[in-house]
Amino acid sequence: MSIERKYWRAIDESAAKTDELPSGFGDFSRRDFLMAAGFSVAAVAVVGCQRAPIGKVIPYLNAPENIVPGRAYWLASTCHGCPAACGVLVKCRDGRPIKLEGNPEHPISKGGLCAVGQATVLELYDSTRLRGPLAGGKAAGWRSVDAAMETKLRDAKRVRVVSSTLASPTASAVIGRFLDRFEDGKHVVYDALSSSAILDAHEQTHGLRVLPRYRFDRADVIISFDADFLGTWISPVEFTRGWSERRSATPSMSWHAQLEPRMSLTGSNADQRLRILPGEIGAILSYLLGDTTNAPVNPIVLDRIAQRLRDAHGRSLVVCGSASVADQIAVNRLNQTLGNYGTTLDLGAPSYQRQGSERDLALLVEELRRETVDALFVLSCNPVYDLANGHEVVTLLKGVPLVVSFAERVDETASHAHFVCPDHHFLESWCDSEPVDGLFAVTQPAIAPLGETRSCLESFSAWSGTAASAYDLIRQERRALDWDKTLNDGFAVTGAAPLVSPSFVSGLKPAAIPAGAPAPGHFALVLYPKPAMLDGRHAHNPWLHELPDPISKVTWDNYAAISPDTAGQLDIKDGDVVRVTASNGASVELPAYAQPGQHDRVVAIALGYGRLGTDRFGRLGPKWLLRRTLLNPGEPVGRRAVQLTGDVMITKSGAFRPVASTQLHNTMSLPPELAGKGLTRPPVVEETTLAAFVKNHHAGAGEEHHEPADANLWAEHARGPHQWAMAIDLTRCTGCSACVISCQAENNVPVVGKDEVLREREMHWMRIDRYYSGASGDVDVVHQPMLCHHCGNAPCESVCPVLATVHSSEGLNQQIYNRCVGTRYCENNCPYKVRRFNWFDYPHDDRLQNMVLNPDVTVRSRGVMEKCSMCVQRIEDAKIEARRLGIAVADGAVRTACQQSCPAVAIVFGDLNDPKSRIAAARLDPRHYMLLEELNVKPSVGYFRLVRNRDEESIGV
Repeated sequence: MSIERKYWRAIDESAAKTDELPSGFGDFSRRDFLMAAGFSVAAVAVVGCQRAPIGKVIPYLNAPENIVPGRAYWLASTCHGCPAACGVLVKCRDGRPIKLEGNPEHPISKGGLCAVGQATVLELYDSTRLRGPLAGGKAAGWRSVDAAMETKLRDAKRVRVVSSTLASPTASAVIGRFLDRFEDGKHVVYDALSSSAILDAHEQTHGLRVLPRYRFDRADVIISFDADFLGTWISPVEFTRGWSERRSATPSMSWHAQLEPRMSLTGSNADQRLRILPGEIGAILSYLLGDTTNAPVNPIVLDRIAQRLRDAHGRSLVVCGSASVADQIAVNRLNQTLGNYGTTLDLGAPSYQRQGSERDLALLVEELRRETVDALFVLSCNPVYDLANGHEVVTLLKGVPLVVSFAERVDETASHAHFVCPDHHFLESWCDSEPVDGLFAVTQPAIAPLGETRSCLESFSAWSGTAASAYDLIRQERRALDWDKTLNDGFAVTGAAPLVSPSFVSGLKPAAIPAGAPAPGHFALVLYPKPAMLDGRHAHNPWLHELPDPISKVTWDNYAAISPDTAGQLDIKDGDVVRVTASNGASVELPAYAQPGQHDRVVAIALGYGRLGTDRFGRLGPKWLLRRTLLNPGEPVGRRAVQLTGDVMITKSGAFRPVASTQLHNTMSLPPELAGKGLTRPPVVEETTLAAFVKNHHAGAGEEHHEPADANLWAEHARGPHQWAMAIDLTRCTGCSACVISCQAENNVPVVGKDEVLREREMHWMRIDRYYSGASGDVDVVHQPMLCHHCGNAPCESVCPVLATVHSSEGLNQQIYNRCVGTRYCENNCPYKVRRFNWFDYPHDDRLQNMVLNPDVTVRSRGVMEKCSMCVQRIEDAKIEARRLGIAVADGAVRTACQQSCPAVAIVFGDLNDPKSRIAAARLDPRHYMLLEELNVKPSVGYFRLVRNRDEESIGV
C-alpha cells in the first residue's frame, strides 16, 4: 500500500508555503542586497586565496611505553556524562584522548553512546575549568587546604555530604568512612532530574526502596506516560537499544503508545501518541485499572490501549515520568496486574542509576534553616542552581560554618563555598560504578590531570586520616576481581547474589486519582530536560549548545514552547519574548516558540539553561566580522526556569529575541519557480504500516524510476576493489542526534555560535531532518539523517571549475581542500543540500582545546567547501591494518563515526563488492529505497522505509 502524506518541517510549510529563501530575506531592499552580494563576492575572493595555518611536528625524545606515534590506542572505561554509567572505549593519540565510542561488550549500553557522552571529551580540554583548589575564593595548595580542613572539622558534630546519585560503590564507602568520624554524619542524595517518586512508590508497593531495571527488549506493548526513555529518562542509551531490538518490521514488532503533554523525542517515535495534561496521568491510570467512571481523554482510545495490555499479559511494560508518588503507585499496580514484574521489570537485580530522595533533601534544607549543620560538602551537584528555592539556599549557606564544593568550576553553589576542591574530569581519574546490581564497571584515566585537581575519593580519604590513592581505594573494595581482565574489558559481572525479588504488598488498595487541569487563563507548566543539556551540568559545552534540539531544531537557547493554536489565539510569533509567571510568584522572560504536537493548555520550558559563566559563548564566532549583539555582556545562554512551580500565565513583553532554529535550513524542496508551475517532487520519506507491510513487502514504496541505458552523459566511473555504501533504517532511527556529535568529534567540525546559525551557517556535516505530517495538533514525526550521498553521478563534480570535488574508484565523493576556491557551485548543485561553505577562520587559539582535534582529519581554513567524507580516515586505517595482517578487509572492520555511536543500531555501512556484507544484503531488502532516485544521481546512501505498528486504516491516528 502506498501512503500519500504531506511532510512538512515547520508550520509555514504545512500551509503550503514554498519559499525556499531564509526567513527575513524578503525584507532586504535592492540596495541592501547588492551591498551584501558585493561583500560576499569580495570576501570569497580574498579568503579563497589564503593558505592554511602551518603546524610543526616534534618527535618524542623518550617514547612512552606501548605508544606508537601516529597510531591510536584504546582504553575501556565508563562514561560519567550522567548517572547511567554507559561503557565507553577511549581513543587516545600521543597520550591524549580525542574520541569516545561505545563499548560493544558492555551489558548496559551494548556499543551505543549518546550525544552527551560523545561531547564529554571536549569538556576535558575546557580552559575555564579550575586548575587547583580555592580557599576563600583565592588559589591555594592542597597541603594548606588539608590542614585548614583538619582544623575546621576538629569540633564538627553534624556533617552532611550532599551529592547527586553516585553509582560508585567505592565513593559511597569512602564517604561513609569519612562521615563515621563525626557524631552525626549523613550522606544526602538528590537528583536534579529526579526519580525519587518511583523509588518511594516501590517502597510502599514492594517494601523496598529500589529502582527496577526496565527491559524494553522484552516488551511486546510499551505504554509510556510522559517518560522520555529514548531521550533523557534514567538510561536512554540502554533503553533505546532495547526498544530498537523490537522495532524490526516483523509480526513480533513491539507496539508503543506515548501519552504526554509536550512532543518529546520518545513521543515522536511512538506508534500512537495522545496529547494529555500532566494532571490527567493519574486519572488515566485509574481508568486502566478499572475505574471507568471518568475518562479524561477519548475512552475509545483508552479501551484500545487496555485491550492491547491485556493481550500482552506478562509481556508489556508501563513506565511513567511523573513526580507524583500516587501516579507511580498506580503504575506499579498496573504492572503487577499485568504480570510484568519478573519479566519486563527486574527488581531482583535492580538499577542504581537513580538513588535520590526528595524527603532527605527536604530534611537537609530544614536543618540548614535551623542552622544545625556544622559542615556541608557538595559533590557532583549544584543545589543553588538545581533547586526551585535556590535563592533561599544562598542565604542558608551563610549560616554553615564550613561549606566545601568539589565543582570543576566556580558555579552557582561553589561561589558561596569556603573551599572549592575541584574533582578530576572522569577521563583523568580512577573510579568505579555499579549501574545495576551485579555489574561492576571501572573508570580509568586516559591522561594525566591537566591541572592540580584531585579525586574526591582521595580528598575524603585524606580528611578521614587514612590518605590513599583512588586506585588503591578501588582495588581495596574489589580484591576478588581479575583486575587485568576488568581493566581490559572495562567491566566485570561480579556474580553477586541478587536481591530476593520483593513481592507486591497485599492489601494495598488502589485510590482513584482525579484529573487535574489549570484554572481558566492559566497553563500547566512542564519543565523538561533536553537530550543535550540534561540538568545543566553540560552547559559549558559548545558542541551541545549548537546541537539542534531533536524536536524543535532550536540551538543556543531555551524558550517557552506553546502549541500553534495557542500561539495564534494569543497573537504570539516565534521569537516574541513572553513573561511566564508561575503561581509561586516567580517569573522568567523567554522567547516563544510554537511547537506542533503540544497540548493547547501547556507551556513547556527546558531546564539546564541560564548557567553562570555561559555568557562567554556570546563571543563565539569570527573575530573580524562586525556582528549584531545577540547576547548582552554578562548574559548567560538561555534562562533558568526551575524556580517556576505550579500553573503559569503568559503575557507578551513587547520585546523580540530570535531563536536560532535550523528546521528550514538546507531544504530539499523544489525552487519556488518550479513549485509555482505545479511541479512536485516525490516525498523524501517513504512509510507504511506493519499491517500493510506484512501483506506486501513493497507497501509504501514510491514510484520506481528506470533510466535508459544511454541516459548518462558521462561514462561510468572505474570500480576499485571496494565500493563503500550506507543504509539507514528509519524505523529504528529515533533522531537522538548522537551521530551528529560523533561526526563533529571525529571530523573536527567547528562551532560557529548563535549568530551564525541564524545566518544558516552551521557547519555540521550530518543533520537530522525532522518532518511532521498531519494537522499541527496530532502530528506524526519522522527523523531522517542526512549526509553526503556520495553519488555515482555526483552533480557537484560536474560543476566544480577547479576539480576540487572528484570521484574515487571506491565510490566516494572526495573533497580536495587545497584546490577549493569557494565558488559554492557544488553547494548550489547538490540536491541533498549537504555541503557546507566554511565562511570564517573559526578561532583555534585555545591551545588546550585544540588537543581535542583529531590529527587524522585536516582542520579546514576559511573559503573552502566541506562535507561528509564517509570517515575516509577510518577506511584507510582499516585497509592499512588488513595489509599489515595480510588479510582482506572484513565486513564490519570499518565503522563510520555516526554508525558506531548509534544506540539504535540504525546505520549499516560496508563494501558492496562483498556479496556477503550487511550492506549488500541491505540493498536487497524490500524496504530499501534511494532518496531522489529520479534525478539519476545514483547515491551510495539509501534508507529503509519507515514502518509504524498500526493497522492500515489507522495510519493517520
